[in-house]
Amino acid sequence: MIHIFTEGKKTEPDYFNSIKNELRLNEIDINVKGVGSNTMSLVDWAIHRKEEDEDDGFDTEWWVVFDKDDHPLFDQAIQKARSEGMSVAYSNECFELWFILHFQFLSTSIGREKYYEKLTKLLSQKYRKNSNIYSLIKDKEANAIQNAKKLEKQHDEEKNVVFSKRDPSTTVYILIEKLRELKKKM
Repeated sequence: MIHIFTEGKKTEPDYFNSIKNELRLNEIDINVKGVGSNTMSLVDWAIHRKEEDEDDGFDTEWWVVFDKDDHPLFDQAIQKARSEGMSVAYSNECFELWFILHFQFLSTSIGREKYYEKLTKLLSQKYRKNSNIYSLIKDKEANAIQNAKKLEKQHDEEKNVVFSKRDPSTTVYILIEKLRELKKKM
């Protein structure tokens, strides 16, 4: 069983539910909870849920998905989640970086509004935050994973150990690979 808790109320839940539906992972319960809150309160809420379900008898994975945005406790939220045995799929600065990486490598910080402009150009249509983008980009997922890994490697080589300084970066690819791996095991 996998539980996915997202900060975003619509974009991230829509994206992960689209993957769940496409992969037909009905036997594996992926709970996407968009709480639209900040990073630390999301982590605290997910930890509370994990503690409530601790004795459910299933081999369960717990994931939190959130953006850096302007959250001052971004680094602490990642550390706290990991210390509680949760996996983190973060995006610095925003989830839209993951979408852009489907089309191209991006290694410079550009700011939230520029992400939207860039996505509009790449999609050849107006990017709307809460649109179902999955169907438009799913065939480019391998490219996004490769680009995200390249970004991580670049930050590792630069010895950027502080998550908030790894801008841009995303670890969403780790969760995507996990979901794809689960499908292969079925």
